[in-house]
Amino acid sequence: GSSRCIDRSNRAALGSGRPSDAMKAVVAILLVLATSGSASLLHRRDTPQEQRLDMEYRAEDSFGNTALTPACAKVECGEYSCPSPFELKKDATCCGYCWAPDHLVAADRHVVTAFNATGNVIEQCEEAPSTCKGPGANVVRCFKPSCRNGDVPNCSPGSCCPM
Repeated sequence: GSSRCIDRSNRAALGSGRPSDAMKAVVAILLVLATSGSASLLHRRDTPQEQRLDMEYRAEDSFGNTALTPACAKVECGEYSCPSPFELKKDATCCGYCWAPDHLVAADRHVVTAFNATGNVIEQCEEAPSTCKGPGANVVRCFKPSCRNGDVPNCSPGSCCPM
């Protein structure tokens, strides 16, 4: 086989195996640039306001525990009760809700009835803008308002229906 040995007489031509002065200079320059860039990041000082905001909005403390306030921590739930057959459920909600299975409380599946079958539809205000009148099926429908005793429905300027 062929020999892969280097003749000692040619060693000077191939280099001594030690880094050259030019190589040392390049490495030194790169080290200076790298440390000066990272040093400026390490010495950056946040303003007191930035430090306060960092503490206020951080997701974890220095031990890795959550620093976020639980979603429902500041929610104040009032007292309420659920009429039968409903029961209070609190699964993954702040205050809970009244719930009953479908076989005890049927879903509302009413169908559309004839126009004004309930008698609660009333006329629009006389001064109603043209946008209340349509076009086509987009006409605004007004319904009888529930006024307190002694109050009467009133048409405000620019409104479609009396309130």
